[in-house]
Amino acid sequence: MKRRFMGRAGMLASLLILALIVISRREPQADPSEPLAAAPADTDGSWAVRPDAPPATQPRAVTSAPIENAPAPHPSLEGTDVNGGIRVDDKGRIILHRDVRRLFDYYLSLRGRMDNESIRALLRQHLEASQPGTVVQEALALFDQYVALINAEAKYAEEWTERDLKASEQVASVLEERRNLRREYLGDALSEAFYQDQEQYEAFQLERMKISTNPDLNEAEKKAALDAAESLLSPQQREIRKQTFAWLDIKQLARQPIESLDAEGADAIRQRFGDNALDRLAAVEQERQSWEQKREDWLAEKARLSARPDLSEGEKKAQLEAYGQSHLDPGELRRMQALDSDTGAH
Repeated sequence: MKRRFMGRAGMLASLLILALIVISRREPQADPSEPLAAAPADTDGSWAVRPDAPPATQPRAVTSAPIENAPAPHPSLEGTDVNGGIRVDDKGRIILHRDVRRLFDYYLSLRGRMDNESIRALLRQHLEASQPGTVVQEALALFDQYVALINAEAKYAEEWTERDLKASEQVASVLEERRNLRREYLGDALSEAFYQDQEQYEAFQLERMKISTNPDLNEAEKKAALDAAESLLSPQQREIRKQTFAWLDIKQLARQPIESLDAEGADAIRQRFGDNALDRLAAVEQERQSWEQKREDWLAEKARLSARPDLSEGEKKAQLEAYGQSHLDPGELRRMQALDSDTGAH
């Protein structure tokens, strides 16, 4: 199926806005480099991909795996594995790598629930279970630099959002200011390790924005220039975009119910994604509908309990918990409670 040309300036500006501001770290979610997670990516909305470990030294140890039978550092992280990890070279020094930031972000997802010192203590406890003291101290020093950067970015966030993010010149100035701020707080090497792929993708999005808003180019010239702009991306990023747009194609084909999909659309899906693609898509749609119904039922039960003046807040909470345990599996119950916590639903 012919892919639709998506070059509108408004859409590009929206994507760039997502990539411009990092104020807080959210709950850990699916890995951002997965194609179906697309724009979401890292916590700042870019499509980041894992860089290979620096080739100069070989890692001696990796702490990306969770400690067996270790309790979650916080109830909101129940059922999750520690993301990222620390790699050290043959001299016992930390290799600066994107997975270090992933580890920090995993614990920083607790911001808003715990203060920075408590989060740092949890990270220290995790590191001490598998690393010598020198590595722990080095990692905590990097963590402190990273937290300082996040706090600095938060101070600039309001100013950045006041810029005209539909003007490529102003977008470019914001990106440059963010880049300089990262190097001021992290230094060149750590900034490169943490943000290289993100900045590469931001440069690509900025170039797309400049092309799409260029009044001197006709539609054919814009399309050619946009195609050429993909050279700014790494091979891994180009592959992620390819897979992402493949998924958008299948969503476009199957925007009507599976059972009413015409023969041409069904054949196009089978040819591109295999004979069982329709079954997989139908299963995903069924799962989505099932979850939406469970969410609706949960909120209805919560509203019913909230309207009962004869129950204390503790009793309402206990009864809602009992309802969840009888109607949901443990993972669904945690997700339901997390949604209530994040949205402030009552």
